[in-house]
Amino acid sequence: MTEELITVIIVNYNTAEFIAMSLYGLSKLTKNKYKVIICDNGSRYPDKRNLKRIACNYSNVELLFRKQSARAGMGHGEALNLLIKKIDTPYGVILDADATFLKRGWDEILINQLDDKVKIIGCPPVKNPIKPIDFPSVYATLFDTEIFKSLKIDMRPKSLKEAIEKGRDTGWEMREIFLQQGYKCKVLETRSTRNYKEGPFREIICAEYYLEGHNDIFACHFGRGATLGAAKYKSWSKFLSFPIINQIARKMKGHREKKEWLIICKEIIKKVGGT
Repeated sequence: MTEELITVIIVNYNTAEFIAMSLYGLSKLTKNKYKVIICDNGSRYPDKRNLKRIACNYSNVELLFRKQSARAGMGHGEALNLLIKKIDTPYGVILDADATFLKRGWDEILINQLDDKVKIIGCPPVKNPIKPIDFPSVYATLFDTEIFKSLKIDMRPKSLKEAIEKGRDTGWEMREIFLQQGYKCKVLETRSTRNYKEGPFREIICAEYYLEGHNDIFACHFGRGATLGAAKYKSWSKFLSFPIINQIARKMKGHREKKEWLIICKEIIKKVGGT
């Protein structure tokens, strides 16, 4: 073990701008000593260059570079497997590239939620037909490293078919194995901005997360990463008749919402971080 208490692991795939915000938030809001390990998963050269430039601003950030042997969730799971093996601190945190904590002392608060049975706490998926929402996902989740490693969890999806049909995508084994071994979890409350319009991100399609006993937003997940989530604008764009115009319009909306999301995150971090 090292002097740091926490290792935060992040997979990057053309999402350096999001990671810049995550690192900024961690630096302003984390109470305990921590380090970050980022695995670039075969990003385009400009994004990789940007990631290197961003990481240079932080002495506690380590970068790894790999080429995916498989795409999408399978490649993401492979990278997480690699990163989890490198954790040598009492606690680990899986943080999606386009997710960020927004609560000062988030780490201390989450660690204090763990006990003899509860060994993992974090953000579950938004309510949906196929994914369980009673267990933390790979968005923003803290866990006991020794327990997590002892369970030998494979973070890869079961298969492409089962990922689509049964929700067994990246990190699906976490829930199954933790519960089989008698451990418990805690999850933050998910509020989708499609329906919840009282939070700071109400004008953007994303997921806000809240922890019981704390009134302010705890974390946020943009949820669209490098693709900017064209599918999430399906209902909005159904009125556009021409496929090419449809695609361009959705991409423009995604870029605009990404910019707005980053601005709001920074404003909240500055406010609660006292800087």
